[in-house]
Amino acid sequence: RHIGMAQRLATDVAARARREETLRGVLGVRGVGDAVEVAARIVQAATDDAKALTAERDEAERADLRRTLGVADGAALPPAVRSQVTALEDEQKRRATRSLRDGIDRVLTDLQSMYRDVVMLAFGREADMINRELESELRALAQTWGPRRALVVLDRIAETRRNLEQNVNPTLALESLLVTVASGRTP
Repeated sequence: RHIGMAQRLATDVAARARREETLRGVLGVRGVGDAVEVAARIVQAATDDAKALTAERDEAERADLRRTLGVADGAALPPAVRSQVTALEDEQKRRATRSLRDGIDRVLTDLQSMYRDVVMLAFGREADMINRELESELRALAQTWGPRRALVVLDRIAETRRNLEQNVNPTLALESLLVTVASGRTP
């Protein structure tokens, strides 16, 4: 999963730009208002990506199923086959939810790499940096925060991931994480 994202970042300029925009947005969080705004943007971007990834496939699956069932495009579904179409639609909804959660998980992985860099810089280990494009911002953060606060944020990222696995609302989970980023304390 992460290898695929690395390949995408290596070849897709738009994906790299979205990643950097997300990381810079999180670096700009200073309070609750910022946390709410940035969390909403992250969830919206993940939602848009999930829709883009699934829309074409979903439509093709629906068309294939209708063709297999002998139902012409635009024709009403006979009652005898509605359950099969409903089952497909339910599966597609589950897949869309999974795709959204995967998108948010990718953001959490990016945030982990960024705050890991802060810890490494706080300990003078700049050769191990991952996010070189953010070096000056991360260096300033390492000097201001030190390793302890960055470790609190890293723990909070892991907790956010666990919360999402328990079906916590993604926006609320990210807002809570970003309040920790802003304050250095767990809400």
